[in-house]
Amino acid sequence: MELPDPDGTRVVLIGADAYQGFSDLPAVRNNLTTLAELFTSPYAGGLPAGHCVTVHNPAARDEVLDAVYQAASEATDTLVVYFAGHGMLSPEGSLYLALGHSEPGRKFYKSLAYSYLRTEVLESVAPRKVVILDCCHSGAALEGYMGGPEEFADQTAIEGSYVMTASAATRAAMAPVGARFTAFTGELVKAVSEGIPGVSGPLDMNSLFRHVRRELDSKGMPVPQQRSDDQGHAIALFRNKWKQPREKPTLATLREEWFRAIQEGLLWHVRDVPTLGKGRLRTDFGEPRLIGSLLIARITVRLARGESRASIRDWLAASPFFTAPGPDGDELNELIAKVQFGFEHDGLATTVVVLDGLGLLPWSPESTDMLLIEYWAAQRGRTVPRSRVERELRELWHSTDSRVYAALSDLPSSPLEAYPDLWERLKGEPDFRIGNAGAMALGRLGGDSAWNRWMSTRPWSIFKARHLVSLGGDLARCQAAQRALGRLLDQAPSGDEFVGVLERAAEIVQEHLEHIALAVGGMSAIEYELLRERNQDEHFQDGCLVTFQQHLLERLYQSFTPFPEHATTHGTWGPLPWWSIALHDEREQRAAQELLARGGMQLGITAKSREADELVITCQEPGPGPSRITARLRFDLRDAVHACELLLLARRQKVAVDFLTEHIDEWDDREVNLIGTLPIDLGGDIGATLADIATHALRRLMPGASGPDFHLEGVPSLERLLKSSRLPQICRHPR
Repeated sequence: MELPDPDGTRVVLIGADAYQGFSDLPAVRNNLTTLAELFTSPYAGGLPAGHCVTVHNPAARDEVLDAVYQAASEATDTLVVYFAGHGMLSPEGSLYLALGHSEPGRKFYKSLAYSYLRTEVLESVAPRKVVILDCCHSGAALEGYMGGPEEFADQTAIEGSYVMTASAATRAAMAPVGARFTAFTGELVKAVSEGIPGVSGPLDMNSLFRHVRRELDSKGMPVPQQRSDDQGHAIALFRNKWKQPREKPTLATLREEWFRAIQEGLLWHVRDVPTLGKGRLRTDFGEPRLIGSLLIARITVRLARGESRASIRDWLAASPFFTAPGPDGDELNELIAKVQFGFEHDGLATTVVVLDGLGLLPWSPESTDMLLIEYWAAQRGRTVPRSRVERELRELWHSTDSRVYAALSDLPSSPLEAYPDLWERLKGEPDFRIGNAGAMALGRLGGDSAWNRWMSTRPWSIFKARHLVSLGGDLARCQAAQRALGRLLDQAPSGDEFVGVLERAAEIVQEHLEHIALAVGGMSAIEYELLRERNQDEHFQDGCLVTFQQHLLERLYQSFTPFPEHATTHGTWGPLPWWSIALHDEREQRAAQELLARGGMQLGITAKSREADELVITCQEPGPGPSRITARLRFDLRDAVHACELLLLARRQKVAVDFLTEHIDEWDDREVNLIGTLPIDLGGDIGATLADIATHALRRLMPGASGPDFHLEGVPSLERLLKSSRLPQICRHPR
């Protein structure tokens, strides 16, 4: 049946929630408000607001009858009358609708005889009439119940119309204390708001009734009753909002979405460059978008090592990934320049909308490259033998990292695909007490706070890495729940029957922790690094680094400026630490060229104590080498920029050093030339020492801003310190 014509339809919603002689029914107010919203919502009833009238706590029966009379006179299509409140029975069994001043068991003239309301409805010319009554007898013994007679529905029959009532043979209709709605209207509202599965088209009254009756019966509530005549059961008042629920994606699906988002984000930087355009990449090495994003990540890594554009261009030209005839030199230069521009301005990770929230670390392009290489190896291993994948890793990607080969190991079958839903597991537990105990432990007894703490200590936003958010949240909650259940078991008296409930809940949590371990074992080392718990120092360091990186991005239009004095300088390039060493004469130039050919410089740290105001890093050739090049870099630990540079250096554990020469021509114009760049690995010990010194210096600069609320308290403090300091120098010589 079609929905009623809005112009010819009228609805009257009547409700009494405040009584002098009966218990109040506060839920009735919500009944009226929500039903009015549903009748007038364009997604449900679709009526004009003026065609739905609410009569709340009427002072007298005439107020109700006048409203019904007016609506019945205007309705030409459908008339709907709804009442919620207490119901009364006269000695002869007639139904009366109790109003605020009605008195139990006497003075029925102060109440509204249902027969009067029925008469007004019958007088309407509307061909379709619906009456819905959520009321019953007031003599129930228990608070929160309203009674009604078994023969109630027979009293309400209206020919050619439809009547639905809340009362049933139990002689009670429930209005639970503290509930938002009365039981009957609550299920009615839910059915209209969410829709009913299996009903095609609008919700007819019979389908609505059967659904509401089934829901109430399943919850042990009194069930409603209906009467109809002349196809009244087919009257439809609301659209059916039910939609086929989408299947919840597995963690494996979410992980694939994450990798696709990373690929699309990296390719966004070069969307206008034809080199990686459609048809330019071969398909026999893998999906072109994956290969393209891998090339971008690898270009970024090579730039971070200090390689020249010419060197990167030669590598790309020699690679087998492009279709014949392959890009020319200008096209490759354009690609490299685009990638370099993106890295300089946002590290290809944080400020661009398409990459924000993916968990990529701007100070570690190697981690993004490693992540994609591991993914490529796993994908490639599905179609070709392992020996071939290993050969291609060496020959195509020049990768020898053991973590990449670990991605090819025999892992359990699809651990992320089979990852279970813990909450559904608890809901399905036959003993509801076990489910409740587990849910409480995972929530209010510690799980909620553990989840919030875990999310607040991520090194970089991972909201778009939904598989990691789900796994990390489950891990934090389960560990907290395990501790909470352990405490409850320790406190439970011996022989208490609830001990078994707690033990079973603890078993379920332990089983889920094993599922988490299996799932984590099937992921990459980079994902684990994003997932693992952070201690307080790491959280503080991460907050400082995030703030410092944002500060670096504010100097987008700065460019490299030759150092005013012929000296060693430290600073940054894009999101990376970068140093430059001045060469004073031809002897130093020759020594530097020999050093660049051989490689290898070692670092030394000089600081009087953790409380020192200055730190000196010495950079020199190890042992009695022939270069005799020694550089000293001074860091002022009272300067927030210097302290953050040290922290960035410690986290990256790598630094590139440019060797520069100065030439003054006959017109006294000064020209600074790049001899070469030497990448240096700091090593774990030096990195840990620098992290400790830098962290201590930043804590001194921001006392009291290092707790879990660092992002609320510490970030503003550090931002002010950074803005009051000099801008960090850009030390990377233009390529």
